[in-house]
Amino acid sequence: MRKPLVPHSFKAPQKADLGDYYLTPISTKDVIEDWLILLDNAEMISRLRRGGSRQDWPFKCSLEENYKDLAWLELCAKYHQLFCYILRSKENGSYCGAVYIYPIETFYPEMARKYDVDFSFWVIRKEYNNGNYETIFKNLLDWLVKYWKFPRKRIYLRNREIPKSLK
Repeated sequence: MRKPLVPHSFKAPQKADLGDYYLTPISTKDVIEDWLILLDNAEMISRLRRGGSRQDWPFKCSLEENYKDLAWLELCAKYHQLFCYILRSKENGSYCGAVYIYPIETFYPEMARKYDVDFSFWVIRKEYNNGNYETIFKNLLDWLVKYWKFPRKRIYLRNREIPKSLK
């Protein structure tokens, strides 16, 4: 069994306020909504999360595969191993993106000396095109450091560095 990312006594948030948005843990109840968002925003998601082939996730994700993925994420969160959240608009509750908080060893074991946490997120095309990506990023990073208490220098931000203004 994978070791916990946070102690079992830590209470992972069930809702987090992020300005015009809020976060809720992803679950299998979200499978159809999540799957439709993935397919509709596959290009944007791939670009924001380091790219990949059109043969990879999210381009070739079936509803059944997505259900299995969400079940895995839900189970891992239960055991404090990793966490995934849906980013929603406060205005209408619409699905605007997803947030991932993983131990660095999950995908980058060679980086474990320098980092503890692999933090990534993506937003739907509309949010990105409306210029909301950087504001969402800053709010998410502030929340991660404040609530989760990870030191900024130990957080690996996929495909980007922490801006000097945030260090």
